[in-house]
Amino acid sequence: MDLLDRLKDARKKGKPVFWDGAMGTQLIGRGLAGQAPELWNLERPDEIREIHRDYVLAGSDVIQTNTFGANRLKLKGAGLESRLYQINLSAVKLAKEAAGGKALVAGDIGPTGEMMEPMGSLTVEQTEAAYQEQASILAEAGVDLFNIETMFDLAEAQAAIRALKSAAPRIPVAAEMTFKKNRRGFFTMMGVSPEKAVRGMAEAGAEVVGANCSIGPKEMVELVRELRAHTVLPILAQANAGDPKLEHGKEVYGVSAKQFAEFARPTFDAGAEAIGACCGSSPEFIREMAARFER
Repeated sequence: MDLLDRLKDARKKGKPVFWDGAMGTQLIGRGLAGQAPELWNLERPDEIREIHRDYVLAGSDVIQTNTFGANRLKLKGAGLESRLYQINLSAVKLAKEAAGGKALVAGDIGPTGEMMEPMGSLTVEQTEAAYQEQASILAEAGVDLFNIETMFDLAEAQAAIRALKSAAPRIPVAAEMTFKKNRRGFFTMMGVSPEKAVRGMAEAGAEVVGANCSIGPKEMVELVRELRAHTVLPILAQANAGDPKLEHGKEVYGVSAKQFAEFARPTFDAGAEAIGACCGSSPEFIREMAARFER
């Protein structure tokens, strides 16, 4: 059963499709420091495979490849532009080995790290070319879907969606933007509202829309409710494990796996057909959430 079929069945079954949790947090816990996380696909593949496998064993129905920053523009800044193909190809291979047919593999796609016109110098054409190149490799390697995440700029999110649809029209696209709450409501760093975000992503061709990062699980319930008011598409929600605090030079997140899981059913009831976790999370977060729907 493919992603869209699983999402359609979520309400009938009374439980969401479970995404995985943080990759970066897990890598930092294993010693990542001062280098691109995607390089571990080539230099420490066993650890990447183990992280994926732990999420599958915890109950993730979808795992995301370690390719968040594996577009040409982002890799160039890390001096890894020449290894783009190998990094993306190996990422899918490792995820598929860990999935073992028990979970779908999502090609993970993050921001370019550069500002688009008119705020910056990056053109729409350059943006789409970078995403199309990455998507073509991920599609060749056999991903089941694409997952665009942590987007602040709607124009960049739309460029990514269009590029993915051009590179692999038959592969479903999930797209998530990142919001913070202020006295006026939820907005991205670029001032994009939830309503404008979901409508814009849908117009560009996304089959699944949602939000990840920046907010904790309690706020995510409220945000999902607002997203649901403006779209009929399936919604994906991946909150952080609370707000990070710096302790002894390290980021520490204040929400435990059990506390996080308390908001899983409210998030589902608010309208999210797919639920995962973001920064500060671990396989235990997925395990705890999944357990709430087995009771």
